[in-house]
Amino acid sequence: MAVTPAVEEEVTAPKKRLSFKFPLAETELGLIAGIIAALITIFTGLPAVIKAVGMLLAFVWCTDSVRKTSKYGLGTGVPSIGVMAAGYGIVGALMGLAFARYGNVGQFFPGVLIGVLFMGGIGLVSGYFGNNEKYIAMKIPRLERAMGELGMAGTLAILLECSIVTGSLRFDAVVTQVMNTGVIAFMFILSGMAMFHPYNACLGPDERRERTLMVSIEISGLISIILGFTMVVLGTSPLGLWDPIALIVFGFIVWFVFYRRYIRACMKECYATVGTGLIKTIG
Repeated sequence: MAVTPAVEEEVTAPKKRLSFKFPLAETELGLIAGIIAALITIFTGLPAVIKAVGMLLAFVWCTDSVRKTSKYGLGTGVPSIGVMAAGYGIVGALMGLAFARYGNVGQFFPGVLIGVLFMGGIGLVSGYFGNNEKYIAMKIPRLERAMGELGMAGTLAILLECSIVTGSLRFDAVVTQVMNTGVIAFMFILSGMAMFHPYNACLGPDERRERTLMVSIEISGLISIILGFTMVVLGTSPLGLWDPIALIVFGFIVWFVFYRRYIRACMKECYATVGTGLIKTIG
């Protein structure tokens, strides 16, 4: 009886698929978010939705910096870091607005980036004093870099929020429509929440970077909705009523999608859930 020789099957390598990994590595995320947010910041004539994308990227970058700073055991210092980043943003934005008139052409304001760079330097210096053994000696790895990033990202976020509300980065317009109206207080509080709350919300033995950044994006959507209603009330949009309405719709979509993803991730990764009535209980 003839035996048929075994035939080796040809093994084909699987085709490589182009895929986008969320989130990017820390350095890649910082570079991409910082460059895009800075470009959107200096072009103030863009629609509010585009500015909201830049604001979202700035908040995600800042949240990532808060995370890598706080995961070494700051504890109650996590909110302090976020509030400090928002404070950096206010001071850096005011300095940028003071230099906005230098080199501007129409709706192009490259001078505001001076405030961004200045606060980046202040962050580096504060990180150095915080880590140096002769001073506070916190001994947190890469604290200098993280504090510098907090200064730049916080300033970009506040500048973009001011640009969304006023449609410009002229000092007098921001003072009249943001400072005098009290909108700056909401910006400060909500920006701080977008920076420190994601890490606080995800604290625990299994804190995961992807889930943490989801919260930052979700809060950015809520801020977009609030800024959209602010534009409607103040009537500050130079592009008409459709501009704030588009921002509100964008904010709602971002909030809904990423809040849902966050809750699903929590349900999947947690050991058990408690039936509070607000979130569906898994039996």
